[in-house]
Amino acid sequence: MTVALWHQLFPAIDVFIWLSLAVLIAGTVRSFTGFGGGLVLAPLFSLFMAPADMVVVVLLLNFAISLQTLPQTWHTTNWKMVWSVSIPALVGVPIGIWLIEWLDPIVTRRFIGVIVAGLAAIMLIGWQYNGARGRLQDWFVGLTSGALTAMAGVGGPPLVLYFLSDKTITPVVLRSFFMMFFAFIQLSTMAAFLYKDLINTKQILYSASFMPVYFLSAVLGSYLFRRALNQANLIKRLSLWFLLIVGSVTIVI
Repeated sequence: MTVALWHQLFPAIDVFIWLSLAVLIAGTVRSFTGFGGGLVLAPLFSLFMAPADMVVVVLLLNFAISLQTLPQTWHTTNWKMVWSVSIPALVGVPIGIWLIEWLDPIVTRRFIGVIVAGLAAIMLIGWQYNGARGRLQDWFVGLTSGALTAMAGVGGPPLVLYFLSDKTITPVVLRSFFMMFFAFIQLSTMAAFLYKDLINTKQILYSASFMPVYFLSAVLGSYLFRRALNQANLIKRLSLWFLLIVGSVTIVI
């Protein structure tokens, strides 16, 4: 990567430092919980990148982490659960791509902020979904998640609100589900972006710049998952407060 290209991607060194810190936090949260990486990255990256660039960078980073954690989660994955929302998510992907091409970038960025801050606020007050569960609900959640993944890189909120309240799912199985679902939908979304010619060299270089930090954060998150389960609630609440702040700032900027 030449010096000129580096300055084009990161106009100032402090921009790279702050974004790297966001990547470190995002990867740690995602590796610990199975979700949340895009929720941290999308609002912050949207301040410096066009929506399509932001989505591709978020997808590439998260997919790399999904591959890294695949051996740990393969044998604890509930595949029936994964496919129940993955198929409808594929239907949602082209909807999200259409929206990212149609919506104004500022509107997209503020929409991301609303989604992130809204999810954090809902989870902090302790609201849980206690409604019906079945094929219709799975389709709604999956389709919405697929559309949000392609549009903004934040496909987690529908799944989090729907599955976290299901007390029959253990934390290990839930984490594995999130990892496998997002690996599948991220790969599918990147294939759709490639077909639409929405992936370029700049996005790949952005991702490559942050990849070492993201891999380090994945190791840290996996360590915390193994060693800090007794403090999971504290880590979860701190993560949610961080998401609430980031989402709120993105709305008003």
